[in-house]
Amino acid sequence: MLAKYRWAVILIVICMVLSGCSGFNPMPENLMSPPRLSPEQKEIEDALSAAVVSKPVLKYPKSGDYRSAFVFHDIDGDNEEEALAFYCTENDPYTRVCLLDRDEKGKWGAPPYELAGADQDVEFVAFARVVDTDSDNIVIGWGNPDDDRITLGIYVYENGELKTLLNGTQQETVFQEYLIDDIDRDGQDDIILLNNSSSTATIKLVTQQDDHASITDTHRLSDSIIRFAGVIAGRVSTETPQRGVFIDELVMGDVLVTEVFSMEHDQLVPIVTQDMDSPLSVPEDGSEPKELLSLYDQGARQNTANREDDSPAPVCADINSDLVIEIPTARLMPGYRNETEAERLYLTEYNQLNGDFLKRVFAAAINRVGGYRVEFPENWIDRVTVVTQIENGEWKFLEYHENASHPLEDLSGELARIRVVSKKDYQDKFLESYVKITERGMFTYYGYVPEQVRSELAISAATLTRQLFSLI
Repeated sequence: MLAKYRWAVILIVICMVLSGCSGFNPMPENLMSPPRLSPEQKEIEDALSAAVVSKPVLKYPKSGDYRSAFVFHDIDGDNEEEALAFYCTENDPYTRVCLLDRDEKGKWGAPPYELAGADQDVEFVAFARVVDTDSDNIVIGWGNPDDDRITLGIYVYENGELKTLLNGTQQETVFQEYLIDDIDRDGQDDIILLNNSSSTATIKLVTQQDDHASITDTHRLSDSIIRFAGVIAGRVSTETPQRGVFIDELVMGDVLVTEVFSMEHDQLVPIVTQDMDSPLSVPEDGSEPKELLSLYDQGARQNTANREDDSPAPVCADINSDLVIEIPTARLMPGYRNETEAERLYLTEYNQLNGDFLKRVFAAAINRVGGYRVEFPENWIDRVTVVTQIENGEWKFLEYHENASHPLEDLSGELARIRVVSKKDYQDKFLESYVKITERGMFTYYGYVPEQVRSELAISAATLTRQLFSLI
C-alpha cells in the first residue's frame, strides 16, 4: 500500500510539472535530459564537438518558426541546405553560431565559419532579404535571461565566411518586438523594431543602405506605454494599396491604443499617432466647428483579456480576410453598469480607417476562455446583450429590455445559447435540444435557438451555427 501511495505522489508531481503549475522552465537546455536528437542531428553535434575546443552546450531559439539548436536552410544559395548550430561553452555563456555543411561524401562537417552572438540566448532565427545579396540574410534576435531586451543581428554567408550586415551599435539595435515584412513592396524586406526599454518608446525602421542594413528612421511612440500588445502589417484601407504597420500598445489605465505607420523612401510616415491633430466638424447650420476625437483616441479601448497573465486584447487583425487591417474597439454590452471588470462582457468591433473616422466592418462577442466568437448582425448591436450562466459557462444571448427590473436576467427575450462541453464531463441530458456545431480537441461546441421567438431580432439555428459562430 505504501508503495502505491508513493507512486501516486510521484505521478501527481509529474502531472503538475507537465501542466505548467510550477515554476518549471521548459527550455530544452534546462532539462535534466537533453532532447533526443535525430541521427542527422547527432552527426551534426559530433561535427560541432570536433570543431569546438570546449564541449558545446546547445542553445535553442525561444520563439519563431525555428526552435531547434540546428537550423536547416539554404544559406549560400546553392539549392542545398546547410545547418546553423547555436551553442555556448562552459567557459563563455555568450551564444555562438557555427555554419556546418556536407562534404563531398555527404557527411556533415564543421568548417571554421562561426561568429560570436551579441548576448547569451537566441530569441529567434529568421531568413529575409533585407540586403540584396546572392543568398538569404540570416536574421537573429539575441536575448538576455535577465531582462526582455533583444539585440538584432543580420548576417550573410559569402566567400566562405559569415559576415555581419547590420550597421549600428548594440544599444541602437535593442528592441522588444519586431516585424519582418516588405512594407513598401519594393521586393526587399524591411524590419520594424519596437523598443520601450528606455524613457522614450520608439519605432525604428531597418532597411538597406549601400551594401549593409541600417536604421534609416526612428519615431517616438505613445508616452504612457506599459508594453506592446501586437504588431501586424497590411493594407491601410480599401481605398488604397498603401500598406502600413499597426502597433497595439497597452498604456496606463489598462487601455489599448493603436498607432499606424506607413513607409516611403526608407522613411516612416505617421498615419495614426498620439500627437496627431483632431479633426473638426463643421455644422451645416453655420455654428462654430466642433473638435472631434482623433483616430488615435477613437481606437482607444478597454483591455478585455480575462486574466492578468493573458495577452492584452483585442488587437488589430485582418478580421474579414480582405488584406486590410482592422483596428478593434470594445464597448460594454447593454445592461452592464456596476459589475466588476471581471464580470463585464464587451462587444468587440473591428474598424477600418476611413478618412478621419473608423468604419465598423465586423462586430462580435468574443469568448476567449471558450475559444469562440459570435458575430453580431447589424440589428443586434445595442439591442442584444450576453450573460454568462455561472454553473456551466454557457453564454445566453438576450434581447435587451432597458426598462426591465433585471435586464440581464430577463429570459423572455432569449435569442440563442452557446455551450462548450468537455468530452470527459458528464453529458447533460438537456443538450438533446442543442445542435452540435463543431469539435476541437477535448471540447465540443453546441448551439441552441428557442422555438417560436417573436422578435425581429430572431435568428435560426442554421444562422447561429453556420454563419455567426466561429472558433478563434
